Amino acid sequence: MKPSPSPSAAERQRLWHKLDLLCRLGLGLAPIAAEVCSALRGLVGADAAALFWLDEQGLPAGFHHEDSPASVRNLFLNEFHLFTGPGETNILALARPEGPRVGRLLSPGASYYRSNSHNLLMRPNGHHYTLDLRVEVPGPTGPVTRAVAALFRSHSAVNGFSAAEASMLERASGSLQRAFLLQNSSWPGGTHSATGHVLLDGASLCPLSADSQALQLLRTAHVRGLGLYGANTVVLPKDLLALLGLQPGENRILPVPHGLLDMRTSPLNAVVRNPASTATHLLLTLQLQRPYQIEMVQRIVEMPLTPLQREIAVLAGLGHARADSLALTGVSNAALKKHLGTILDVAHASDWEDLGRHLRGKL
Repeated sequence: MKPSPSPSAAERQRLWHKLDLLCRLGLGLAPIAAEVCSALRGLVGADAAALFWLDEQGLPAGFHHEDSPASVRNLFLNEFHLFTGPGETNILALARPEGPRVGRLLSPGASYYRSNSHNLLMRPNGHHYTLDLRVEVPGPTGPVTRAVAALFRSHSAVNGFSAAEASMLERASGSLQRAFLLQNSSWPGGTHSATGHVLLDGASLCPLSADSQALQLLRTAHVRGLGLYGANTVVLPKDLLALLGLQPGENRILPVPHGLLDMRTSPLNAVVRNPASTATHLLLTLQLQRPYQIEMVQRIVEMPLTPLQREIAVLAGLGHARADSLALTGVSNAALKKHLGTILDVAHASDWEDLGRHLRGKL
């Protein structure tokens, strides 16, 4: 991936606001991970970025890396034991609530460069310098780590990361915290794109076959144990449903990088050689849903608006009534009218409702 150039002051402000708006959508971190990585890389100026998020018990729940080869992802997902021995600096180690929240790998020491973490993960990715950030949220007994963000530069970079750049990344912690603190209880609507299918044996629940789109969706979901990277032929694990957290006849939404993976199981009468047989298989349907809010934020931050005007536009795009925006933004009715006039002109919309439809891509 091409290194991000140093942004101008205006571009940096736009990236800060984009990051904050994305994290306040209530989608969690997984669906917006690609956009968050892009914003962090642009703000600091790095070759690549990665995000690793953890569940409420502090266990790894998913990740997004901008440029990892398939073989490296396979190792990380399915051979994690290689990175848990003495001297290994893995995600769980970086997530421990000890030491500074940012920059623990700025000067890692000689042992780090002899570790599997560096030689099997970092080097194949072309990474030499790492700037890391631990994202914590308040818990019942103290701070709980919910994510680790990492920025990377190659060995050919003139310098590693500076203390000033570490401070800039730490500033992003407030926005990233909100991705966990403001999650909605229901999933939003959006556009459905790719759909794939997996046929399961009705008795053993073992996968019998899968189409290419299902395999691609499972690869990009980054679910531990699937073992789908770096192989010429793909054999789905026998416990596929368990790895996906599904029971027969159950439906589930799984937050994944780039959206929400809608997973549905349904009975399917099997066509068998014995006409008298009534064997029933299961069909697992996988469909990637892209929440409309992500594209909406992208449209808004590209408009020539002030931060406050973007806040107002987001409320319209999310379907809030115009009257609600007075309390939610704290502006007066006269100020709202003035700002809204500018927003409508820029968005080529006629009124509040038309603005919302425009921002949601309904026109």
